[in-house]
Amino acid sequence: MDLIQVIRDRRSVRSFRPDPVPEEDIHAMLEAARLAPSGGNAQSHVIGVVTEPRQIEDLARAAGNQAWIAKAPLVFALCAELTTNLAGRDDADFALIVNKKRFGAELIEYLAAFPDQSAVARLFENAAPLIPGQHIVLTAVSRGLQACWVGHLDVTMASLMLGLPQTHACLFLLPVGYPATGRPQPEKKSIEAITFRDRWPASGTNPGSTPGGRPRARPEIARLPLSGFFHGLPNPPG
Repeated sequence: MDLIQVIRDRRSVRSFRPDPVPEEDIHAMLEAARLAPSGGNAQSHVIGVVTEPRQIEDLARAAGNQAWIAKAPLVFALCAELTTNLAGRDDADFALIVNKKRFGAELIEYLAAFPDQSAVARLFENAAPLIPGQHIVLTAVSRGLQACWVGHLDVTMASLMLGLPQTHACLFLLPVGYPATGRPQPEKKSIEAITFRDRWPASGTNPGSTPGGRPRARPEIARLPLSGFFHGLPNPPG
């Protein structure tokens, strides 16, 4: 199936037939997740494959007692290794420098001093299973299956139910199965409404509100040479 057609056919489905998902399809979805990129090729994502009905019911309880999850024939538990620890890092630490640029020094320094670094790690590793999970979703659709992301989750409870060590956490659930009914494509914004070229338009609250609008004035930015940290290095892995 053509990739763009798979993307068009994807739906967030919360009603599944009871038919089990074939092992060959499970393997294909896991292979797609295995090949997903990750920052620095860290590959900190770990995926639980849950098919035992009572275990799925327990995970549904951890997800706010959402009854529809309990009826799914398969749930992927999208987990991550909690590798991030900001405490005690030297100011020259590359990850610290990058995160201060991304989120602001004040927030990162607050998080570095936060007593529970495992909670900080859960926050920073939250994105680790996202791309692998979406690889699973698109592979599922290509095989006649559908899925739905579940982020309403008691992470501590789900992790305990799965027997994870303290170095890991279950961050999302991904119920998968054959859809019980069809769903129409929900309305999506136009390309024009979600994009802009080069710089945000001078007026308007979103890119699509002022087509052809003049760009905002460019602020004065020091023109640094583009060598930076990665000059002379090969493309980063992942």
